[in-house]
Amino acid sequence: MTAQPPTPATTPGVARRILAFAGLPFLSLITPFLFLPILARVAGADAWLSIALGQSSGGFFALVVALGYNTVGPVAVAVASARDRPELYARSVQARAVAWLPSSVVAVAVAALVSPPAYRLSAALMAVAMTLTGLAASWYLIGLGRPGLIVIYEILPRIAATLLAAILVVTTKQVAWYPALLIVATLASGTVFASRTVGLRELVRGRPGAVRTVLRANRSAVTTEVAGGAYNALAVTFVGAAATPAQAASYVSGDKLYRIGQYSVSALGNSLQGWVVEGGQADFARRTRLSLLIHSTLGLAGFAGFALLGPPLSAFLFGQAVAISELTALGFGVATIGIALGTAIGRITLVALGARRQFMTSVLIGATVGVPTILLLSHTFGAAGGAWGLATGEIASVTAQAIFAVSQWRARDGRISALVAPSAPPSQTPPSS
Repeated sequence: MTAQPPTPATTPGVARRILAFAGLPFLSLITPFLFLPILARVAGADAWLSIALGQSSGGFFALVVALGYNTVGPVAVAVASARDRPELYARSVQARAVAWLPSSVVAVAVAALVSPPAYRLSAALMAVAMTLTGLAASWYLIGLGRPGLIVIYEILPRIAATLLAAILVVTTKQVAWYPALLIVATLASGTVFASRTVGLRELVRGRPGAVRTVLRANRSAVTTEVAGGAYNALAVTFVGAAATPAQAASYVSGDKLYRIGQYSVSALGNSLQGWVVEGGQADFARRTRLSLLIHSTLGLAGFAGFALLGPPLSAFLFGQAVAISELTALGFGVATIGIALGTAIGRITLVALGARRQFMTSVLIGATVGVPTILLLSHTFGAAGGAWGLATGEIASVTAQAIFAVSQWRARDGRISALVAPSAPPSQTPPSS
């Protein structure tokens, strides 16, 4: 079939897409800050640290459960036919469900082992809640271009669970309400979406070799995400193991602010990942450059925010006892720049060019540099060392990505023809009801 010429994307069109994918999900980032100050002040530093350790361990193993779909899924959905998309989603759910059980068991064990004894149950439940996010359908909805459904099925249930948890923690002083309600909300909303999209009967239908096929197809993406999580999602766990409890609690405060920057970058990447390839090969270069410019701007804004507001904002939100220092704030700021550039160059550009192996290699480089650096620096310098260890890993990874991207860009002709959409952007048909 002859490819139709792409329609140049207007600036207002890009802005609307970014607002849809990044603006609405930002609600889910702000909502926990209605709860976290309560947790820090009402429950104390040990509970604060335990919840963070559960999030760290569970967040890492959620990347194992996701089986690389957060990286390759949106593009796969964007270029698939409307008829094939439900089958793609059903196959992913079956494979990820198989990966969830052992992953959640290990996540619980790690969280319980490193958390303060009085709050091991809360840490374990938080780990389970986080591993369940690996079963989320957000990558599928990103590929469809339906940000509103992400709000309905993922953001609003988490907001409701968090608000209810805040009330219960204040009245009962039992921190475990927070992860328990997140587990219920995630399971309920995920089940409803899956049943409306492909049907529960279709989900349990036998697909011989489906798990093996997914693992083979997404092998490099899984390796990439898990390696990245080794020095990002697990950073809190590493600092908790290497630094004093007081320094680890301070690092957690900076990490909470850093996650706003990280998830903002992720939401921006979600909005542009499918868009970069939808316009066809002729428009790919222009859209890629615009993506790099927008991500760079966001990264620099994050650095400025940490440099100017990091210490006072952490003290205001979480209390002076766990506030971050200026040196810690600068480390998180540099890490924010690194993750923004890495999203544009690695997750968007290298993946679209078909250079998954190079993307994987760059993230492995970041993990190889980042993990020992976090452990060494946090043991020596506490929270500030952990932040700069994280930044070192991010910068090492994005430097490798830039080198690979330049090499791939020079030979890009014909490389993306099988990845970009051959005609118009994908259908945005909502899940069947």
